Amino acid sequence: MAKDGNVTGTYAGNRTYTGQCTFTQGVSGFANGGDIWYVDSSLTASDDGKTWDHAFITIAEAVTAASAYDTILIKGTDAQDSSSDPTSDYTEEVTIPATKMGLRIIGCGNSPEGVLWENETAEIVILTINAKDCLVANIRFRPNGATSANAIFLAKNEALTANASGAIIRNCIFRSTTETALAGIETEGANDVLVEDCVFTSVATGILQDSSPNSVTYRMRIRNNLFDDKCTNGIVIDGRSCDIRDNSLASDLTVAINTFSVGSAGSKNIVRGHSFAGAEYETQCVGSTSDLWFGNISLDVGSSAVTAAGGTDLKIYPQT
Repeated sequence: MAKDGNVTGTYAGNRTYTGQCTFTQGVSGFANGGDIWYVDSSLTASDDGKTWDHAFITIAEAVTAASAYDTILIKGTDAQDSSSDPTSDYTEEVTIPATKMGLRIIGCGNSPEGVLWENETAEIVILTINAKDCLVANIRFRPNGATSANAIFLAKNEALTANASGAIIRNCIFRSTTETALAGIETEGANDVLVEDCVFTSVATGILQDSSPNSVTYRMRIRNNLFDDKCTNGIVIDGRSCDIRDNSLASDLTVAINTFSVGSAGSKNIVRGHSFAGAEYETQCVGSTSDLWFGNISLDVGSSAVTAAGGTDLKIYPQT
């Protein structure tokens, strides 16, 4: 194919370009063949969502238009953050239905600072995920409300008609606004979830499981996240065979990590490579006697146990 000037139309099959190519609209490549939808809240009205110039102005519109395995790209502004009155790019409540498996919602900044998504109404879940294998990345979430509010809810009901298993949450910031939120991420027991490279601040609990309608949380991977001193708790789940590693947890947390929470059925988790800034290792960490805790660094250099349910000590080896 050799043409001068603009090339339009749809072309199937492989292409070979022998010269330098300049793509003025950017390049997005996704092997699953799904459509791409664009969201820009700075526009005055929604269009068809198929290009940046004709974007939707709400994320909910894009989720409605999207099919399974599609990608939603959301653009932010230079909205400056504030603990009391943030200027938001998006203020809406969104649910990904179970039929839209593999949907991606990706903020287009290079970090989560570029896209601010909050819900000013108290006790609202900002994003509920009812579908498997969804991805959420590069977004600064600000939930509001201590009783039931959180940024992301990973559903897994008893009938499995809502099931967020396989979700990936990457490179996001979770910070409450107005009233400290219940959680940054709340899970109903979704399996095979990955949470990585996120920051949790000013939430009651960073990652929370407070109900087990179907089973414990299996094989959840929580890695390389920061839970700062403005959190009350870090990670509180009822997990089995979860890999929790390389997270940094600040001092003054009431609970740093609890793998044995709501159903007291957690077991066989691997908890390794953490930096605990708190000095009360025994009281800040709770695990099953079948967990494996090792290679964790703590200021509590004399610690020799993580308290498990029933008062049984689980031996661990903090590095000094």
